[in-house]
Amino acid sequence: MTSLLKRISVLGIALALSLTFAFGVALPANAQSLSDNLDDVQADSDLADAELTEFIGTLISVFISVLGIVLLILIIYAGFLWMTAGGNSDQVGKAKTIMINSVIGLIVLLAAYAISSFVIEALANAGLVS
Repeated sequence: MTSLLKRISVLGIALALSLTFAFGVALPANAQSLSDNLDDVQADSDLADAELTEFIGTLISVFISVLGIVLLILIIYAGFLWMTAGGNSDQVGKAKTIMINSVIGLIVLLAAYAISSFVIEALANAGLVS
């Protein structure tokens, strides 16, 4: 599992760096056309009318939903490994580890959702955000 996490983190860092360098090189040459395209996307997506708190809430919901789907896929994958182990104790152990880590991740994800929802609602009730 640790090698999988290392691979994912290395791929994430590589993707972030490549996007940073790609936008850093391409942005000055096409800044006006990029700005026009972003304005069109904003107008088409109705984000121009959304408030910041609504946008952040939507962003958090989408992020948590994607993570929930990833954790569900990991749990299904662990179940598949366990069912196809055929008596191989190493594969059963690997499946148990993946399943336990996925359930812990799901619990952490639900706690993060509950905390963020509580904080945003508390700020809204206190009048700090609209």
